[in-house]
Amino acid sequence: MINLSIVFTLIFSHWIFDFIMQSDEEAKGKSSSNYWLLSHTFKYSILWFPIIMVLMCPYEAVIFVLVIFIAHTITDYFTSRLNTKLYNKGDIHNFFVSVGFDQVLHYVQLLLTYYYLTK
Repeated sequence: MINLSIVFTLIFSHWIFDFIMQSDEEAKGKSSSNYWLLSHTFKYSILWFPIIMVLMCPYEAVIFVLVIFIAHTITDYFTSRLNTKLYNKGDIHNFFVSVGFDQVLHYVQLLLTYYYLTK
């Protein structure tokens, strides 16, 4: 079982790293450029180190960051392309449905990765 304060820490940190720390170029370019996608997911993953080093041993923290980098990159590769198509088509409702689903996938990835590395 994961402590509720850890769940809140993972979710809040994700919000900061995935939205606040993402540049405009990364947000706009990741759906059509692997450079911007990898720029976003690499930065996102590296930002986890200070937080996760407090919660895990160094070995687990490195594995956590690597797993999150891979999972986040794969997820954003597909969802950013879908989101861009929906937005450009003017399908705003399904755009937000897709953005919400993208976030659920990221939360599940974070929580499962943390859980399996610390149990």
